This record gives sequence, C-alpha cells and structure tokens, in this order.
Amino acid sequence: MSKLRGQIILFIDLFLVLFLGGALLFYSLFAEDHYLLRKKRQINEAFAFIRSLDLNDLGNEDEEAFLPLEGSFSVINICDSDFQLVYASGSQSGNSIVPDRIRKQAALYTEDASAVYYPEENGKPVTLHGLIRQDQHLFYVLIYENTRMLHSGIRYTRQVLGDLLLLAIFLGTLFALLLSEWITRPLARIRQLIQRMMQNDFSRRLPEQCRFNELGKLSSEINLMEGKIQQNINDLNNYNYLLLRQNRDMAEFEDMRKKLVSNITHELKTPLAIISSQVELLQYEYDETKKDYYFSSILDEIDKMSLLISSILQNSRMENRIQQASLHWTSLSDLLQELTPKYESWLSSMKIHFTASIEEDCMAYLDPLQIEQAVNNYMMNATRYTKPGRSVRLSLSSTEDSFYLSVYNDGPRLPEAELSQIWTGFYQAGEKRKNGSTEIGLGLYIVKDIMNHHQGSCGALNRDAGVEFWMRFPRNPL
Repeated sequence: MSKLRGQIILFIDLFLVLFLGGALLFYSLFAEDHYLLRKKRQINEAFAFIRSLDLNDLGNEDEEAFLPLEGSFSVINICDSDFQLVYASGSQSGNSIVPDRIRKQAALYTEDASAVYYPEENGKPVTLHGLIRQDQHLFYVLIYENTRMLHSGIRYTRQVLGDLLLLAIFLGTLFALLLSEWITRPLARIRQLIQRMMQNDFSRRLPEQCRFNELGKLSSEINLMEGKIQQNINDLNNYNYLLLRQNRDMAEFEDMRKKLVSNITHELKTPLAIISSQVELLQYEYDETKKDYYFSSILDEIDKMSLLISSILQNSRMENRIQQASLHWTSLSDLLQELTPKYESWLSSMKIHFTASIEEDCMAYLDPLQIEQAVNNYMMNATRYTKPGRSVRLSLSSTEDSFYLSVYNDGPRLPEAELSQIWTGFYQAGEKRKNGSTEIGLGLYIVKDIMNHHQGSCGALNRDAGVEFWMRFPRNPL
C-alpha cells in the first residue's frame, strides 16, 4: 500500500503546486497591467464625468458635485484659462504649485485626452491632461495617481503568495498522509483478509465502518463472499468425506470379494473332489450296503460345504465393519480449546456473542479431523439461524461413562416432527425449503455418520429460547 500512499501524496502536492503556483505566476505576470488598465479606465470615466458638470460657477465649496469621484483617485485639479485653481481634491486645495505645473505643461492638455502611465517619472503616476471648453471658457483638468505603492504592494503580495505556496505544500502533504492512511487502511485489511482466505482461514471479517461509501460496501460484499466461500468449502469437505468413505468401502468390498472367492475356491475344492469321486464309484457299484455308505458320505460332505459357506459369510460380515485405524486416544478438551479462538473471532465479526465452557482432561478414542468437521458442521448450522446480537454456546462436560459435547444457539425452535428427519442426507428443514435455500443438507448427516464411526450418538433438543445440538462419546468404546 506504500505505492498507493505515495501516489496520493504526489497527486495532492502536484495539484497544490499547479494551482497556487499558477496563481502566483499569473499574479506576477498580469497583476500590474491589470491594475493599471483599471486605473486608466477609472480616470477616463472621471474625466467624462467632470465634462458633464458646469465648471463656470464651480468652486471648492461645491465639493458635493464631486462626491461620486471621492475615494477613487489621489488627486483631481481643475484650473481656468488664467490658470487659477478652480477645484482641487483633498489636501491640494491650497497648493500653488499645481497651477504653475499646469501652465508649464499647457501644450499637453487636449479635449480628447486619455489616461497615460508614466513609469519614468517620480511616483510612476497614471496621468490625464484634459481640456474642457464651456461657454467660451477653457478649463484644464489634471487627474493623476501615484502607483509606487502599487508596485510595493504587488511585490509584497508576491512574497506572501510564495510563502503561502510553501505552507500549502506542507499542510497539503500532512493532509495527503492522513487521507492516504484513511484510504489505504481498509485496503490493507482487505489484502490481509484475502491472504488469510488463501490459507483457508475464514475466521475473520472486515469491519464495516461506513456502509454508505464504496469501501464500506466493498467490505460488506467481501464479508458475504467469505461466508459463501466458507459454506462452499464446508459442503465440499462433506462431499469429500462421503466420497472417501464410499471409496474406502468400495476398496474394502473389492478386497473382501477377492478373498471370498479365493477362500470359497480353496475350501470347496476338497469336498467337491470327494463328492465327484464317490459319484463315479456309485456308477459301478451294485452292493447296496456300499451304495448307502457312499450316499451317506456325500451328504456329510454337502453338510461340511454348507457349514463352510456359512462360516465364510460370517467372516465376510465381520470384515465388513468400519476399520478403526484412524482412531486414537486424543484430548477432546485440547481439541476444542484450539478451535475456540477461531469460532470466537468468526462469530464476533458476525456480531454474534460466543461463549465456551470446556471441561479439562476429557480423553476419548477418536479421529481429531472427523470430530473437528462434526463440530464445524454444528457451528455452521448454528450461525445460519442466529441473528446479530444473539448468542452461540459451545460446551463439553463428562459423565461417569461418556463425554457430552453440545452447541446451543438462540434462534427459532425446530418442529418436533423434524428433530429426527434432519439427520437424513440431503434433508432441509421446512423454512429452508420455503426460502429457496441452496444448501445441500449434508452437514448433520455427516455428523451422524461420524458418531456412528466413533460408536457414539448425536441428537437435537428444543430449549426455551433456541436449539441445542449434541453428540456423546463413550469413555471406553468396544
């Protein structure tokens, strides 16, 4: 996830550099020209406004006529044809230098005057030299504003924008770190979960922190996918168990058939030879006494053959019993203790409360893999009928002659008529059939088969607020 985090930080920093750096570059290139253009337009509009006034009777006491221009420009001076000051804005009203200046530059004043920028003069002013004719009188209009402060402000603003760019990059990097962590943390959890799933560990679920954004929805869908994969793997294990059992039985049957044929052939060969020889002797024997002897001998051999066949069939039935080679003394307590953390994390991710009560030192003659599969089937069956917020309890206790293992879940009770039917292969309870369940209904059938293999028993009981599935192991199997 470090590569994605670096890409997010690089993208945000690049955006800030392009945005703020572009703003700084644009300001540096065009701010001065933009301000001067606006100032020229304002001065030209002011000159047009002054031309609309009656300047013949104008005096400094008539400042109300210039109120629309107040605050727009630094200096407005108006002189008559004798170069006497008619109007001066602000502190220029008593200044005698202005008329002298206008007299010296009278040749510059024109009726179609417009504002001009003079960067070479002191103060770098924007100036308009205007000439107005009213009733055979001439009026000289001087409007100007110094722009030295403007250039200082532009330089200062450029420095401020540069500092803001550095600050924005620093703060943007911190924000990008937090944002990348917020984005990549769920993705890292998803990656870890997928790695666990690749190792057939389905005991964890993703936290669904926000179900209204894409990551929250993705987490929810991955949890559903993980549950479905876990169910499919459990069903596949059940199928594999049946297939292995069937293959083993077929192999045993074939071996037994070959032995049976061999034994029958070997054991029946001698009686048949005796019977054959005595039948041949009967063809040439006319002594009734000897005939009776031969008949009696043949019947004896036939009886021996009948007993032999019965014995062989009995031996065949005895050899057909399930082999116990995979069973050995195992601590049932330790086996369940190892499974408990897996069930606890798995059910907590589904918001189901899980408790375990396991008695110590419960030793039984069993196959650990098959017992784990049986307990898994019970737990899978319990989670299907347990809603979030309810509970599932795993317990192990002992009696004088057996060990009692049970899985209890808060949920709907089973109809009494189905308590015995649910152990049938491919059977599904009524509610599951109505809801169009795709489960194959082999879990409890496998449990029953495993318990038969262990010379134990299993069953289900309706409790006050749920259902308890149990299995019982004998302390001393035959």
